[in-house]
Amino acid sequence: MARLPIQALNAARAARKAAGKAAGKAAGKAARTAVRRVLPAAAVMGALALSGGATAGAQGQPQTKSVGVVRSAPITAVRYDVTLDSATNRTRNLDVSMHFTVAGPGPVILALPAWSPGHYVLLWFARKLSHFTPAMNGTPLSWRQLDFETWQLDGTKPGATVSVDFKFLADTVDRAAAWTRPDFGFFNGTNVFPYAVGRGFDWPAKVTVHTDAGWNIATGMREIAASTAAGGADAHTTAVTRTFTATNYHDLVDMPFFVGHFDFDSVQLSGPASAAGGNAAGGNAAGGPAATHWMRVASYPAGIETGARMTKLLDWLHRLADAHAAVFHEIPWGTYTVLQIIDAHPNGGGLEHQNSQVDEFTPDAVDAPGLSGLYSHEMFHSWNVKRLRPADLVPYRYDDAQPTGWLWVSEGITDYYSDVDVMRSGIADSLRFLAATARKITGVEATVPTALADASLNGWTGPTDGSAGLYYPKGSLAGFMIDVLVRDASDNHHSLDDVMRGLYQTTYKLGHGFTAAEWWAAVAAAARPGVPAVPVAAIQHRYIEGRDPYPWDAVLSRAGLRLTADTVKSVQVGVGVESDSSGAVTVTQVSPGGAAAAAGVQAGDRLVRLGDADVHGDSSLASFRHRYANLAGTVPVVISRGGQEMTVQVAVQPRTDIQYHIEIAPDASPKAARVRHGLFTGTTE
Repeated sequence: MARLPIQALNAARAARKAAGKAAGKAAGKAARTAVRRVLPAAAVMGALALSGGATAGAQGQPQTKSVGVVRSAPITAVRYDVTLDSATNRTRNLDVSMHFTVAGPGPVILALPAWSPGHYVLLWFARKLSHFTPAMNGTPLSWRQLDFETWQLDGTKPGATVSVDFKFLADTVDRAAAWTRPDFGFFNGTNVFPYAVGRGFDWPAKVTVHTDAGWNIATGMREIAASTAAGGADAHTTAVTRTFTATNYHDLVDMPFFVGHFDFDSVQLSGPASAAGGNAAGGNAAGGPAATHWMRVASYPAGIETGARMTKLLDWLHRLADAHAAVFHEIPWGTYTVLQIIDAHPNGGGLEHQNSQVDEFTPDAVDAPGLSGLYSHEMFHSWNVKRLRPADLVPYRYDDAQPTGWLWVSEGITDYYSDVDVMRSGIADSLRFLAATARKITGVEATVPTALADASLNGWTGPTDGSAGLYYPKGSLAGFMIDVLVRDASDNHHSLDDVMRGLYQTTYKLGHGFTAAEWWAAVAAAARPGVPAVPVAAIQHRYIEGRDPYPWDAVLSRAGLRLTADTVKSVQVGVGVESDSSGAVTVTQVSPGGAAAAAGVQAGDRLVRLGDADVHGDSSLASFRHRYANLAGTVPVVISRGGQEMTVQVAVQPRTDIQYHIEIAPDASPKAARVRHGLFTGTTE
């Protein structure tokens, strides 16, 4: 989901995450391909996600393709063993075992999730599973597949102990999947933890991880036991065993694991974040104010996020926790963990979990200021999405897509708070916030008119009309608009914070998701005693469910701001690319009917020279855009294919775009200036 260059990450988060989520069937390759930049365009953005620590999901019934005709025998005493060590990593396969006791008559029917919540792509994790071997009391069981994600075990008997062994291929650098290197491994619970069909999600389970001595483990799951044994002559004999527990399946699959050698550090929160209260123990304890809150960072590979870098990152995370907690007046986790992979070829972006986030980015992004927006976005998700979420997503289903028209709130408004809380935390200033917001306006205005509700519903399909992931930037702008209008109508006594906090208390805390009626009632209530300059009904019907352009002149003036526009020229070639740490730039996709396609450029080609300039990283692309912005004709492009260089002639056409800017209005009224101050600082009167 992250796109390069990372400098534009904060402004480009939206498209990155959406593009990564739009891929669909071909989990690894397609998801990676979907997130690449289009050359040479302004960097599109991505978003990510996080989670918090107390039990986050309402409980419900699992659904599979076969749920209408089959139901598993009940099972109890569920536990999983995952072996991830230097020996398994040589084959890039995790060794997994599921153990349980059969608690009733009939066959046991197991299913493996098709997706990871927050990552709206059907990845069909069952396709990575092999060597499926069930046994009852040590005797092999016969079995058959009911569909591509569901297995029926025949001949099971009440009271019997059943084990199911399998291998899971961990070869995909994707925050929703599993990945290994010689000294490291990462996996999500959705990848490797099957569940019994039709038997609900409200059952506890244990997870035991077997690994090498000296290897560390980081996860949001609560640890209950650890042991060390002497290694045997067999290199596969593991020396460390650590056991964790979750109270229900939703939590079980929402706490990913890092295993191996990685940088690992933490800081105890103090000040506003710690005073906000929450759950003290590892994110799983229920209720009550927390005595302490901790922020942890696990970063692979070891040796990069250390010293001053680690200190700076922990400071950022502390500041962001303070800013986010100020919205909800609560911290829902005791310990929050940032799990990050720094790799030359990441899928890019982040994924939220209830008390952690998983991020992927390139080495040249480590020191980028815009990276704070990624951490901010994913951490805010531990409140918004992992707890507060639309009724359409409560409870999660794991067998198929779960569309909703409210991703503009779940992702878009999270993106708004990502930007605004980076500002309110003091990590960045108001100029950066206004610049990021203006870039979103520029991008949305250049996109085919699309209703936010429709863009949200289409999150699973990846439309090809340019609106894929529009719920990120346009949803963020909707949050900005609602915040300004509520502050203006209430004379800065209320804000969007009141909407989010109120729904958090009246829906999530009461065990259900919010409905459309509840959302819009909360917006109207926050605006009282006044009436928004743009009525709530108009916001809903014209700008969320409709396709009208946002009324920026009317909105921005209420916050002492104004919109200006410039015209800029650029060229379009029609390829998506990725660059590695050496500066090599490789074509990942070619737009059908585009100039590159007509010239014969193919995915997999390496760009060697664009016009008269050698290609070396993203600076080469910026140079190309500037040099040829006024050219209408062909440009020689040297590519390398199969080790052979060749020159193709690519026809380029200049295009004129409108670029928007947001400025402080020098003639703002006193009220508008107070609204602007409240918006920038997160305060009301």
